[in-house]
Amino acid sequence: MKTVILTGGAGFIGSVVARELLAKKYKVICIDNFSDDLYDPALKEDNISAFNDNKNFVLYRTDICNLEELKDIFEREKPELVVHLAARANTRKAVGEPQSYLDVNIGGTLNILELAKDYKIENVVIASSSSVYGNSTKMPLNEDEPADRPLSPYGMTKRADEVLAFTYHHNFQMNITCLRYFNAYGENNRPDLVPYIWGNLILDDGEIEISGDGSRSRDYTYIGDIADGTIKAMEKPLGFEIINLGNSRPVSLKELVSVFEKVTSKTVKVKSRPSNKASVESTCADIRKAKKLLDWEPTTPIEQGIEKLIVWLRNYRLKNSV
Repeated sequence: MKTVILTGGAGFIGSVVARELLAKKYKVICIDNFSDDLYDPALKEDNISAFNDNKNFVLYRTDICNLEELKDIFEREKPELVVHLAARANTRKAVGEPQSYLDVNIGGTLNILELAKDYKIENVVIASSSSVYGNSTKMPLNEDEPADRPLSPYGMTKRADEVLAFTYHHNFQMNITCLRYFNAYGENNRPDLVPYIWGNLILDDGEIEISGDGSRSRDYTYIGDIADGTIKAMEKPLGFEIINLGNSRPVSLKELVSVFEKVTSKTVKVKSRPSNKASVESTCADIRKAKKLLDWEPTTPIEQGIEKLIVWLRNYRLKNSV
């Protein structure tokens, strides 16, 4: 049994990755500070509640900016692998709070890389983001395209993490894969993201907001597929690589409304609002590299993924009265 340090393990993507790692008989060392930055920490507690009695799940309530506490964890747990997902992750808030995003997303990643070097970690996976591409018009977005025009300090920090990771690979021969996630959605969804917000409102017969004219599109990627790709990257040291994980089938906001209507059998009430300058117009992942290097491709179409989200929301809302 190998031991995996999983930062951000109580969050949306992290908790699903934790579940799949435990199913594959890894020992999971979850590091999470349960920040209230994006939503109520009680939701994160609920994300990992199913693991509380699992002897292969160990939780540390620690901030990735605290190097000394991180070092104690690495020393105590002796991990072989690291999956680093912890970050501040709101593109709009980052515009108004850039310093905190630099401190956490770059400073925290530096701490993880330093410890991975010192403790000779076999392979490190770092969560990056499609946000690094900015408003590129070259679709699908390819890893070899320039990624030097992000629209938000959040995207900038993710690109900086990739560059920083390369320097550690270059100088210390570390295996590091940076995964550019594209618009994850599904069970344990962050409540500040469109699929959760819309699903919640639609179940309550509420009115949803569409930015602009509804033509803005996103490469919505089901969380189960994201978790699968993350673990495949963890299990396959590649030297240094940057790899897209996306559905490669962008869906416009108008089309997403239709999917929700089909899944819920409801007529959705819609109003328009102005677009945010920190939001890109479109995302679509070129996933040829993921197919070639990881033998990975998404298997969940948007209709099936949104249905899973709605089922989870119904059960979750009843249980938690959110």
